[in-house]
Amino acid sequence: MSAQITRRSLLTSAAALAALPLVTACTGGAGSSDAATADKVTKVSLVTSGKGEPYSLIAADGTWTGIDADVWEEIKKDTGVEVNVMQAEFSSMFGELDAGRANLVANCLAVKKERTDKYLASHPYYGDAQDVTVAPDNTDINGFEDLAGKTCGVTAGSASQTIANDMAAQYGFTVTTYEDANISLNDCLLGRIDAVFTTDTAVYKFNNANGVTMRILDERTLSNNVAYFFPKTDEGQKYCDFVNAEIDKMLADGRMASICETWLYADMTQLISDDDANK
Repeated sequence: MSAQITRRSLLTSAAALAALPLVTACTGGAGSSDAATADKVTKVSLVTSGKGEPYSLIAADGTWTGIDADVWEEIKKDTGVEVNVMQAEFSSMFGELDAGRANLVANCLAVKKERTDKYLASHPYYGDAQDVTVAPDNTDINGFEDLAGKTCGVTAGSASQTIANDMAAQYGFTVTTYEDANISLNDCLLGRIDAVFTTDTAVYKFNNANGVTMRILDERTLSNNVAYFFPKTDEGQKYCDFVNAEIDKMLADGRMASICETWLYADMTQLISDDDANK
């Protein structure tokens, strides 16, 4: 799998390929005035953190891999759309959208109220479950009540952070933020923190990659859909409609399920909920 995946890149020219690794905070314009017409979207500028598989990873040579890379490769094949991939820190991605330098955020992001209040969400392309995870040999933490006095890690800006912050006062634990779920899970494995608020998919991938069995508590915090996000503007709606049509097609023909199985070891499209789908 890895040999095939690492050859993939959605950058549309050699010049773009050379430039991408230099981008840590995006500066290029989205080129939106002529990219989305009433009839057809011809160019898309997206921003991603690109920090880690299975979601989104931009390698040193500019190669983009992960779930979103595969989804956009399929969209490019179907439509011929030109795709410009930009990179920003996880906490800065929506800032690039606000500044008009990107048409959408692509980072396997959960649909949550704080995001949909300000941005358009695409149709969900898979579902995930939020959880609390502990080290394999941790027998002290078996439920939320056991988190009292503990230190819990969470990815900054994620849906899990909202949940952890809301629960911290009720259950009496401390929240420590990380830029990447893999780092927090590794710190938990090493005993530097007691638990991690994250997603099932992140734990499955970490366990598979490291040959460990981080333990997910039976008590779950939330289930959520995963979507792309766009500005709440007429132009943003055009891009959203374009992406929705492609998502619907890939869900119907099984390609989205196949991508999930490749990266998450299960068909996570079966977990899509109608509760927060922005249809």
